[in-house]
Parts: sequence; C-alpha cells; structure tokens
Amino acid sequence: MNAPAPAAAAPPDPLAGLRGLHLPEMVGAWPPAPGWWILALLMLASLIAGVLWIRRRRRSLATHALREFDALVARGPADQDLQTLATEIAALLRRVALARFGRRLVAHLHGPAWESFLEAQRRKRLEPEKSAEFTRTLALAPYAPSESFKRETLPERAALVAAARSWIRGIA
Repeated sequence: MNAPAPAAAAPPDPLAGLRGLHLPEMVGAWPPAPGWWILALLMLASLIAGVLWIRRRRRSLATHALREFDALVARGPADQDLQTLATEIAALLRRVALARFGRRLVAHLHGPAWESFLEAQRRKRLEPEKSAEFTRTLALAPYAPSESFKRETLPERAALVAAARSWIRGIA
C-alpha cells in the first residue's frame, strides 16, 4: 500500500503578518509650531509698544500743557484781572481737550455744553472736594462782559489756578 505522500507543507504567507490600511495619528494642537510662537511674541511686543507710545504721548501732552499753564500763570501778576486769566486758562484747556479728545468731540462745544464737558471731566478725574465753580467761570469768562463778571460769584485766583492745574493733570 502505497500511502499518499504527505503534502508538502505550504510555505507561510509572507503578507499574513501585515496590518490593514490605517491612518496616521492625529496631529495635536499643542505644542504649536515655532511660527505661531514667533507670531505671538510679535503681537505681544506690538501691544506693549502701542501702550507705551500712548502713555508717552499722553504724558507729553500733560507736560507741555502744564509748562504752558505755569508760564501763563507766572506771566500775569497776582492781582491780574480774574476774567483775563480765566479767558486765557479756558483757551488753554480747550486746546488740551482738542488734543486729548479730538476735534469731533470737542470743537463744537461752547457755553453750557462746554461747561458740562468741563464738569464731567472734572468729576471723572479730580477729587470731589475740588471747586465746581471753576467750570462755570472758565465757560463764561471768554464771553461775559466785564460788568457782569461779579466778583462775589467767582472763585479766588488760587482756587481757579489749582483746579485748572488738576484738570490738566487729570485729563492728559
């Protein structure tokens, strides 16, 4: 009897150990690529530079305005007509407000509107015990006739000068 010959052992399939098709792992959001770090640093640096530029510009405005204010006060004698002094201070405050807030907001203001603007800025930035009379004096001084500028309704020269100086410091 002839026994069938054992079948030759089939060679192992070389592809049997391979995995099926698969996608690569998802790319994570962290850590960001170096380009994003550079962009973030540039944005931070520009933000800091902008803030410093704005602060320097405001400080420069206050410095120049206070220098001009001190020259204006020193130019006139202590017994100078209060209406003249108030008129000159009002012109300076208007220039400071124009530089700080822009023409669109300030240029058209006069009379009661200018007075309320001065008062609103005074309330925001100055101590509450400062005299509020200086806003009315500064708003009316350039336009009021000398006779109607009554001495008893006016603040004293020192109070007017102190309030105006504080207003310039606070606004700029």
